[in-house]
Amino acid sequence: MNTEIKPIKYVLPFNFRDGMVQVATRKGMGYANKKGELVIPCEYDLTYPFSEGLAFVKKQDSGAFINKSGDVVLSGDYTDADVFMDGFATVVKDGQWGFINKKGEQVIPYIYDDVLWFSEGLCGVVKNDKAGFINTKGEVVVPLEYDDVLAFNEGLGQVCKENKWGCVDALGNIVIPMEYTIVGECRNGLICVEKEGKLIVLNKSGEEVFSSPYEFVEEVFNEGLLVVRHERKYGCINERGEIVIPFEYDDLRNFKEGLAVAQKSGRWGFINKNNEQVIPLQYIKASDFNDGLAYVNTGKRKSYYIDKENKAHIVLTKEYNTMEKITAALVVVAVLGAAVYWISKLF
Repeated sequence: MNTEIKPIKYVLPFNFRDGMVQVATRKGMGYANKKGELVIPCEYDLTYPFSEGLAFVKKQDSGAFINKSGDVVLSGDYTDADVFMDGFATVVKDGQWGFINKKGEQVIPYIYDDVLWFSEGLCGVVKNDKAGFINTKGEVVVPLEYDDVLAFNEGLGQVCKENKWGCVDALGNIVIPMEYTIVGECRNGLICVEKEGKLIVLNKSGEEVFSSPYEFVEEVFNEGLLVVRHERKYGCINERGEIVIPFEYDDLRNFKEGLAVAQKSGRWGFINKNNEQVIPLQYIKASDFNDGLAYVNTGKRKSYYIDKENKAHIVLTKEYNTMEKITAALVVVAVLGAAVYWISKLF
């Protein structure tokens, strides 16, 4: 690994998105680019990921959307917000969620207790403890009669009643019966479900394609492979149910950008779909590749963003004195709360 790059004192690195990454110092949060250059100063109390060229930031009680130059382009009495997707962002006013466009115009009233995000022109919303889907005009297209809903993908949305999951189409018709304990997102025409502890893969008509004796790890095929577990070891099956990555790993994550994070004996690295170690299992921490870079940690008080050739692009260091550690810890608490919230909504 090339480690001659000068370290920069950022903590709490997130995944790159839209060419930018959130970083934090003892002074606050900001953004860096893929060269590790601090392009937006660490002066905010809270920062969300960039998406569609904009990001939501907060300083004290004031929230706004900024562009990649750090200019405020949308401001209002927003107490919270989410990322832009399909040209819309969800924002909170007076404790209720609604939607704005990139001009800052309200396009859907602030009437919801919770919202997800637009996907395929539909968005899950919650009002009075009942969930359904609306379109980009704010019209209810799937009645708010469910206990929970997730995102639409390939024409199907996941819905739940009384702890049983199924899928509806864009007209609200039940396509996959609500009889499963788990229903994953539709990918390439396949849906992973669980019933009575059994892993089953269905097509979009609800017909069984195959069942599997292995345990669920992920609930969705990523790049044609599904992570499963057998006798406490992790591997992958393909869309025909065939084992393509043997059960030899202590942990394994979904494939992203052609590589998967894998672990053996407490060390992490990256494998390809041929089960070749493209990046050796040498790190104590590793994240998925996003925008061509992945965060890794060597355990030697330094972390890196590496490319797929295991070359370091950015070096991070956490060398703080006692007071800086205390102050940074306060930033950690605030950031982790927001990160958990955002990740739970997006993934």
